Amino acid sequence: MNLKSNIKKDYLFLFLSTAGLSNAIWVLYLAYKGMSLVEIGLLESIFHLTSFTMELPTGIVADYFGRKTSRIIGRLMACLSTILMIRTGSFLGFAIAFFIQALAYNLESGAGDALIYDTLLTLNEEGNYMKIKGRQEWSYQSASVFSMLIGGYVATFSYNLAYIITLAINVLALIQSFSFVEPTLHKQDSEKPLSITAHLKNSIQAIQDNRQILTYVFFIECFSVFYTTIYFYIQNYFKSIGHNEFWIGSVIATASLASLLTSTKAYKIEKHLGRKTLIYTAGIFALFLFGIVAFTKFDTLAFIGLAMMESLLFVVFSDYINQLIPSENRATLLSFKAMMFSVMMVVLFPIIGWVADHYGFDRAFQSVFLVSVPVMIYTAHKLHKEIDQKLQS
Repeated sequence: MNLKSNIKKDYLFLFLSTAGLSNAIWVLYLAYKGMSLVEIGLLESIFHLTSFTMELPTGIVADYFGRKTSRIIGRLMACLSTILMIRTGSFLGFAIAFFIQALAYNLESGAGDALIYDTLLTLNEEGNYMKIKGRQEWSYQSASVFSMLIGGYVATFSYNLAYIITLAINVLALIQSFSFVEPTLHKQDSEKPLSITAHLKNSIQAIQDNRQILTYVFFIECFSVFYTTIYFYIQNYFKSIGHNEFWIGSVIATASLASLLTSTKAYKIEKHLGRKTLIYTAGIFALFLFGIVAFTKFDTLAFIGLAMMESLLFVVFSDYINQLIPSENRATLLSFKAMMFSVMMVVLFPIIGWVADHYGFDRAFQSVFLVSVPVMIYTAHKLHKEIDQKLQS
């Protein structure tokens, strides 16, 4: 089996696993099904609460039983969740669907990145990771464009049809997941593998040995939480001021297209600016864009700018973090990274939904901005200091 084929296969897998039409309309679909903004916020919290509790166990599954196995089970879960979204109409039914969808996300979140990074390590090509991550983002953003444009268009006359097409795409992703070759770099050299408890202890020790991992994770996941909250609620905001699903999908598709510029050129941007300058510049520019969304009428342009920033940071920070993680703990620690995101989303997302319900979207976006200012400034400054200390040591 050709291990190198994992790279090209992964581009197709990422496209299929992202191209579901429901990505463009799920918030609108839940509102159409009678869910209030608070209930939508609670459902998103269920998703992230599940992610919080299951990230580490599923990361251990990927490290212990294989990245490929984790991916296959994840796609099975995605298919089941989509079926439930089509069949149910109650809050409880949607809650179960979100729970299963979270498991699908968990099973992929650490496994996919670990599979590709360890493939590159085995081939002695890890220096190409940032470039490949940018190409992965190209696949992801291309799928997002497809999802938003087609999903928004189909939703103008049938939400159910959009979800049926999503199910078909999920089945194709499931079939594709069987084609990967499992890298074995993460396996223990000893004949007797570590117990799950010992593996978890080793993963915790890896963080204790390099605390900079935590700072990188906290910076990127804080930004992701603020951006994701705006991403989801701005769809309802656009709907509330009279735009239809196709217009909303077109805006999000435009943001995805713009993101291609930064994702595919991320390695060049990072090389030109350097790590410290990029972190400070990204933090300040992100706050500027959050402020535009919160306080001006240029929210559409600022949203597109935030999408570009998110794509850039996702690529470069994936490389920074993977460089610090041992292969045998990679999936588990990458799952820990995703768990941090879930913890913050469980808290912030329903609060912002409550603010939007009671005081309007302007106040909701202003709340995101006010929370983001101290957090982004503090984490950027802390990371800057840690980088200096590491250079001096």
